Amino acid sequence: MSKKTIAIVTTGGTIAACHPNQTHLGDYKVAQSAHDLITAVPELTDLATLMLHEVSHIDSRDMNFAVQHRLIQTVQQLVDQDTVDGVVITHGTDTLEETALLLHWCIKSPKPVVVTGAMRPASALSADGPLNLYHAVLTACTEAAQGLGTLVLMNDQLFSARFVQKTHTSMPEAFGAPTAGALGLVSQGRVYIHHAPRPAFGKACALQLPATPHLPRVDLIYDYVDAPLALYQAAVDTGAQALIIAAVGNGSLSPSARAGALYAAEKGVLCVRASRIPNGPVAPSEQDKRYHTLPAYQLSALAARSLCALALAQSADRQQIHHYLQHY
Repeated sequence: MSKKTIAIVTTGGTIAACHPNQTHLGDYKVAQSAHDLITAVPELTDLATLMLHEVSHIDSRDMNFAVQHRLIQTVQQLVDQDTVDGVVITHGTDTLEETALLLHWCIKSPKPVVVTGAMRPASALSADGPLNLYHAVLTACTEAAQGLGTLVLMNDQLFSARFVQKTHTSMPEAFGAPTAGALGLVSQGRVYIHHAPRPAFGKACALQLPATPHLPRVDLIYDYVDAPLALYQAAVDTGAQALIIAAVGNGSLSPSARAGALYAAEKGVLCVRASRIPNGPVAPSEQDKRYHTLPAYQLSALAARSLCALALAQSADRQQIHHYLQHY
């Protein structure tokens, strides 16, 4: 059987970083090219015929929507080619979940798209990047990975981009999906898919990549005891088109958050009630009628921000955004 053709698209990140000292896991520099990444894992050529594309060469803390836009355009162009069977993206872990979620909604193809990275630089003892990359390519070659949207492969586990979150600052097992769990895993050279994501993605969702690399400003405000109203006023007064409140508990609004939501409503600014808790949905509440908010349902505050920005970019109204929050 002929080998699959897999495009590897690189953006930088820890997986492409080096430090002069093998025991140093921080303060490194993104130094490796796409070719360097592939050369470090010669077994990749046994899995697939590879195509290399370098979109950026940055630490993912420096990620911005202009780079994400270019990446999504590149991936869509690749999956639209009959000769390409899947795409693997290398990305820094700090903002990986944000980029992966945009890909999940915006890429309109059933072909596998797998995002991977590393928690330890390439120069480190026990660097995790090479095996993550190998497993990501293996997944992209697997028929069972078709039609699942964008996947994230880290530390042998596969997550849907819809639910994945970075849950630890430094350990190799830094990613999880508190709401849904892992979608599958890779073990002993085999890919196991346990279930498929249900919320709409890809061609089944109405969210589209904007024509230009610009998104409406959506601010995320973290709620806490004695948080000042001024945070909400400043966001609204300086041009935010929507606010996401990472509220306490089940999206419970503090006095300042309640006042802030009312202030946003008076100015015609959409306000979404999410939670600062990483696990569990935010259910509809009487608060939504009283303070003119929308519940985030099963979207994290960070994910709700991405959704609202994409939706506002295509002029979605409040009712449409409510539908997207509930079903995407």
